[in-house]
Amino acid sequence: MHHEVEHFTRAANHLDAVSGCASLSLRDGISNALSWQPAWLKLLFLARGGLARLMHLEHPPPSQGRGLRPEKISFRPGDRLGFFTVSAGKEDAYIVLTAEDTHLIAHLILEVEPACNASRSTFRLTTAVYYRRWTGPLYFNIIRPFHHVIMHRMVSAALTSH
Repeated sequence: MHHEVEHFTRAANHLDAVSGCASLSLRDGISNALSWQPAWLKLLFLARGGLARLMHLEHPPPSQGRGLRPEKISFRPGDRLGFFTVSAGKEDAYIVLTAEDTHLIAHLILEVEPACNASRSTFRLTTAVYYRRWTGPLYFNIIRPFHHVIMHRMVSAALTSH
């Protein structure tokens, strides 16, 4: 993990990471990961809307990530990327995307590092979740099984050349 993003993961209530190797830039990996939106994911997001209403949580509109072009990705803190806000970023190194609600704060950290071999890089997706109140762990434990599947699929999508 890049030392500049470690503070986004310290004392997280939930922390996990998935990685893989490919020949791609960080921009391409982000674009591929956030553009991945199969029909079943859209259905899960709709179901999340019902859960959000029951728990009096915000429910952002569906992400407009499909077709996200690598050159349109901003690494500037405060800029928006789908329903995320960019919290930190460094070209060809990492981006930290944040989603906040009354019940939790989630950081999605996408990084690329040279590691696999001379022509390939390690692409890593880390999630750090911080609970804000009692509904945080309740909500996250309901979605946790889906979260793990989505993380793995997002990394697979990130590593796929389009």
